[in-house]
Amino acid sequence: MTRVVEIDPREITITPVFKYIELENVPKSEAAGHLVLETKEVVEVRFAGSKNYSPTFPVDAMYRREGNQVITYAQRWADQFRAFKEGSPQEAMGTPLEMLRPHGVTPEQVSLCKALRIYSIEALHHLEGQQLKSLGMNANKLKDAARAFMASRMTATNALSEIEALKAEIEKLKAAQAVSTLPPVQDMKPEEIEAVVKAADDAFADMSEDELKGEIAKITGTRPRGNPSRATLVSSLEELLAA
Repeated sequence: MTRVVEIDPREITITPVFKYIELENVPKSEAAGHLVLETKEVVEVRFAGSKNYSPTFPVDAMYRREGNQVITYAQRWADQFRAFKEGSPQEAMGTPLEMLRPHGVTPEQVSLCKALRIYSIEALHHLEGQQLKSLGMNANKLKDAARAFMASRMTATNALSEIEALKAEIEKLKAAQAVSTLPPVQDMKPEEIEAVVKAADDAFADMSEDELKGEIAKITGTRPRGNPSRATLVSSLEELLAA
C-alpha cells in the first residue's frame, strides 16, 4: 500500500552537495619543492535563504557522536552520498518549485529561490526569520504560494490517488526537464545572484509606473488610487495576470 512520506522540517531547509575539490598537500609540496594537489571528497552544506554561509566538510569528518560510534557527514546524508558515488543526480528533498506556477509564482521568482538555495516548496514553506527576509519584496507572495500549495495537499492526505497523480506529473515534468530539485554543484557568483534578484523583483522592468497602472486598469477597469509603490504595482499586476 502506498504511504505518504513525511519530510523532517529540520532537514528540509538544509541541502548537502557532495563534490570533489582539489586541496594542497602542504607536507608533500614542501618535500617535492612544488605544488602537490590531492583530490578530496567533501560535502558543501547549503542552508535555504542563506547566500553567504555554506560550510564545507570532508565526507569522513565527524558530524556527531552516538555513544562510542562516530557518525560522519557521508553517513548523515547516506542517500545523497550514494548518489554522488554512483554518479547519479543529487536531488534535494521535496517538491519542485515549478509546481507553484499555478499559484502565480513567476519563472523569475523560481530562479530567485534557487539562487538563494531554496530548492523545494517544502523548504520555502518552512522558511522563517532572516532567511525568509532574504527573498526581499517577493517573500510574502512566495510564502503565501507555498502555504496554499501545502494546504491543498493536506486536504488530499487521504486521497492516495491524487498524491500518486501529483507524483506522476512531477516525474513527467522532470523527464521533460520542466521542473527540478537539483541543486547546482557550483553556486552562483554574487553578481549572478544580484541579477536574478533584480529580475524577480521586477518582471516589468521595462515599464514605467504609469504604464503599470495602465495595465492594471485594462484588467480591473480602474487605475490604482493614491500613490502605491512600484513594488505594490508590480505585485498587483502579477496577481491579476495569474488569476
